[in-house]
Amino acid sequence: MRRLLTRCISNLCPCLEPDAKRDESLSGLIPEPKYDWKNTVPFVPPLGTGHVIKVYDGDTITIASSLPFPNSPIYRFPVRLNGIDTPEMHGKDEDEKTAAKNAQQALERLILHQDVVLKHVQTEKYGRILADVYLGDINLNKWLVDNRYAVTYDGGTKRAPKSWLKFQATGERE
Repeated sequence: MRRLLTRCISNLCPCLEPDAKRDESLSGLIPEPKYDWKNTVPFVPPLGTGHVIKVYDGDTITIASSLPFPNSPIYRFPVRLNGIDTPEMHGKDEDEKTAAKNAQQALERLILHQDVVLKHVQTEKYGRILADVYLGDINLNKWLVDNRYAVTYDGGTKRAPKSWLKFQATGERE
């Protein structure tokens, strides 16, 4: 079907044929983009607090929060916890998946349906919201590291433990 449509359309406009050369006479008619990735900045929502409605894994939660504007609706915001890395829910092996579930459940027991405070809110390289998350006086990012559910992560190359389950049990990374 797609081939038939392409053939029908290309009969009307030969420039749509897959092998067609670009008609340089049209190049001046197509404007250069006014905005692109280099001259724009990501939107960082002005968030300070939120109600945790989902704990996806050990380092990603979803909060419900309004923006600080009159009559703002309640929005959902996925938030990645800054400076840490936890095992992946869809990890490379059962060991990692089990450790990921441990981290997710530990965080969920603490903060699901609780109000949290977000500090140092920013976006990371993929545009996701990144923050230090607090439940009262507890810095949850630090709590996850201190309780061996997470390792520190600076946004560069990940240095995960060889065995997440062994790391959670003993603190050994190798």
